[in-house]
Amino acid sequence: MKITFKAFLILCLMGGTSACSDNDKSKVIGVWELTTRTIAIPFDVNEDGVANTNLVEEIDCNSLETLTFEENGSVYSGNEASVLMQFYKNNEDDTYGLQVDCNKESLISFASSYDEVNANTVQISGRNYEIQGDTMTVVFENAITIYNEDFSEALETKDLTLIYTK
Repeated sequence: MKITFKAFLILCLMGGTSACSDNDKSKVIGVWELTTRTIAIPFDVNEDGVANTNLVEEIDCNSLETLTFEENGSVYSGNEASVLMQFYKNNEDDTYGLQVDCNKESLISFASSYDEVNANTVQISGRNYEIQGDTMTVVFENAITIYNEDFSEALETKDLTLIYTK
């Protein structure tokens, strides 16, 4: 009887720890809103006199871009506007500029699966998304090409960082 009770107690403890770790990992489940899109260079695209490194604040193409994580391991984007951004560097004074073509009529989206790497990291299409509290950050290394003013020559690349908030 004592052996049966000990075995039952061990199983309960193992089940309890599994439930705790599952709850930690499930913090990704839900809707995450894109709150920051940056290449760490300030721009004043909306010409309000305030340069901002957060392009979400500068470009009025979409008010709410989201990622939704489901319990079944699927993730999909929503309300993603079709935006063409062309970055350039002014030859005379080495300042940066940005041309934006915003198509609000055409929304794009994707659906994929995600893997939970650990309690603070999920992976989508081989890319790590780091979770810290209610924010999730992904860095696309060298994803942005900066051209000269007439867009005939690539001058440099910059990382693109996206930050989502739950």
